[in-house]
Amino acid sequence: MSDLSLRRSGLVCLVTGIAGGALALVLLAWPTNVDDTLLRYPFSETGFLTVQGVFAVHHLGLVAGVVALALSGAVGRGLMARSGAWLLVAGTVMLTASELLTMRYLDWTSEAANAGLMGAAYGVSCTLMGVGAILAGIGVRRAKVWSGWRAWTPMVIGVAQFVMLTPGMFGGFVVARLVIGAWMLMFAALGWSLYAESKDRVSIRSGAQAVAVG
Repeated sequence: MSDLSLRRSGLVCLVTGIAGGALALVLLAWPTNVDDTLLRYPFSETGFLTVQGVFAVHHLGLVAGVVALALSGAVGRGLMARSGAWLLVAGTVMLTASELLTMRYLDWTSEAANAGLMGAAYGVSCTLMGVGAILAGIGVRRAKVWSGWRAWTPMVIGVAQFVMLTPGMFGGFVVARLVIGAWMLMFAALGWSLYAESKDRVSIRSGAQAVAVG
């Protein structure tokens, strides 16, 4: 992937992550008179279908970011790390599809929906993302292509998947939205890392060429 494509993908992921954090706050403030046991809480049927569509489109920005990570060279050349990066991609694509799948359960209770195919889809996709991000994160740390705090961003996303996001999803609507919002901001950090590292690489290369010419 070219440096320009990496920067663009990084910016897309950055904006998507920030938007995800903001969207979590919007959902917390959304007025409702819907039974809180329903999966579509706090929305009407139309509102729920609309929001799930927004989620699916939103997640495409995350897909752009994790594909860029897999193609950036930041994870190094190890098979484990490269496989992890593509597991992260696969999990994110599956998460996007899960948002669309959820539409069919709009009148189900949360308990019933999570006990079936929908719950399994989210569980598998998030597990793939967590494992993939950790493996990719190990590769980034070993490859030393990224520097400073940015080298920790994939690892943090993966660890947070298991220690923050998964437990938080069982903590009720408010806790779930807060942990999802925080997780989205971690993807914003990944997007900035992709953008900044690619930009730094271009600057270093331009400086080296100037010295060579001089």
